[in-house]
Amino acid sequence: MVDKVKLEVIEPDTAAPDSVFDDIEALRQTATIKVSRRIITVNVSVGKPKNSVYFRSHPDPQFALDASIIVDAEKNEDIYFVTPKMLNHHAITPRLRRVTLAVVYTWPGGNISIWPVPYSEESRIACWKTARVAYERSLSEWVQLVWNADKRDYDLAVAEGIKTEPQWPAELNLTNLLKLGFAEKIISSPEHPYVMQLRGLAG
Repeated sequence: MVDKVKLEVIEPDTAAPDSVFDDIEALRQTATIKVSRRIITVNVSVGKPKNSVYFRSHPDPQFALDASIIVDAEKNEDIYFVTPKMLNHHAITPRLRRVTLAVVYTWPGGNISIWPVPYSEESRIACWKTARVAYERSLSEWVQLVWNADKRDYDLAVAEGIKTEPQWPAELNLTNLLKLGFAEKIISSPEHPYVMQLRGLAG
């Protein structure tokens, strides 16, 4: 004997599905995009901060390095880091500048760069002395340097109303900044192209 199978017709649910807008409060809580981002530093400039910005230097001594550099006389934007073993090279020694490589933060913009600050013992040159004073003040104040052609010296200004503090990135690292700032501009051997040029040798 075969059991009878009872068939039932199920009416489709004609009610509209819940709308995403039925619970506005829940939507408010979940609709905000929570995105965190980490800025990756790719380029780091080396040089005095521009005269159109104010700047602060990092107050931690770990973010400054006493070093020796050479500035290309024809291209002032070309600044070379000289490694210790090249300091006594005959083509290098007369051109050396002792500096403190300081990490600076500019306002406005929040850009981070490396400033080769003339060393204090070179204070016989007025503008270098002013630059050194500016560096020391920038450890705790927003300052600006503007060239004054009449005096052949910088005018040092202190900001009147900047209330914010520098937002130094948590991952800030002097080693990485120096690697980026002096990429391809490290004089470590007599065969460096700029040294070859100074020696009158073809590259």
